Amino acid sequence: MEQEKFIKHYGSLYENSPHIALAIYESHRLDTLSPLEILSLMKDYVNKMDHESKINLILEHPELGVKKGHRNNLTAHSKKEQNRAGLDSLSGNEYNLLSSLNKDYMDRFKFPFIIAVSGLNKEEVFRNIQVRLKNSFKKEFNKAIDEIHKIAEIRLKNLL
Repeated sequence: MEQEKFIKHYGSLYENSPHIALAIYESHRLDTLSPLEILSLMKDYVNKMDHESKINLILEHPELGVKKGHRNNLTAHSKKEQNRAGLDSLSGNEYNLLSSLNKDYMDRFKFPFIIAVSGLNKEEVFRNIQVRLKNSFKKEFNKAIDEIHKIAEIRLKNLL
């Protein structure tokens, strides 16, 4: 597969981070690999990144629950994923609660709350953020990376 086509296909699996797909393209012979094997290489690449690079990857993710009419910088994938979880149709009270939880989370961990929302509803998202606010920084940092991998896998399955 040509580089441009490869990046277009795999570059959006990790939010705003096509450099991950580019690194895999440049360092591996990909012509005999399945999409799941390519994703595995991408996961390994992310897991081997230094702490600062992982933080930057985490920071590429948007805050959950954008107020109607304020779609800002959501990627097409993020918009679709949040819509499916009902985060695009929050009531005023729900939006205020999620905004408050997002702020508490950001204040505590210095990065946005990340969860693979596919298959979840808004109540499950609220419960998860409330529970995870009690985690240590290290546990939550690792959980964020795990959730980013889950998001990438879901996105790949949606492309297949």
